[in-house]
Amino acid sequence: MTMQLKPFKNETAEIAALTNYTLTNDEFSAHPLELLEQSAKTSSYHCVQILDNGMIAGFFVLDSGNDLTTYTTEPNALLLRGYSIDSSLQGKGYGTKSLAALKDYVHAHFKGIASAVLAVNKRNIPAQKLYLKSGFVETPRVVLGPRGEQFVYELRI
Repeated sequence: MTMQLKPFKNETAEIAALTNYTLTNDEFSAHPLELLEQSAKTSSYHCVQILDNGMIAGFFVLDSGNDLTTYTTEPNALLLRGYSIDSSLQGKGYGTKSLAALKDYVHAHFKGIASAVLAVNKRNIPAQKLYLKSGFVETPRVVLGPRGEQFVYELRI
């Protein structure tokens, strides 16, 4: 597995690859095409693809916008949104490897960032385990998301 994180450039081939992206349990995360649609209207969205030998394995957004204040008081933070691994590839280490690469990616593409925060649904136990195993820590904050209560996790960069 040669996994890498790469900015999503919104090119035709990249968009076409996302049309085949499957999320069978999409209760907790938006499909990458929905996130792209939102990113067209949101200048603070930085879309990132998780690639394995050029094939898309996952997707997420790093958001530097005003929503951050809901999750953290850290002024130099990024909000990790819509993180997902293609359903057909889950359980193969892409989550672990992509989150392990997150700090280096942030250092390479953003200046002065101190932390990344995310909200994870309290019912999404597999995601909680993945984030905690990957170095995120649970904060005292709990927010109400569109699908219920969410714990706020933070990763110091």
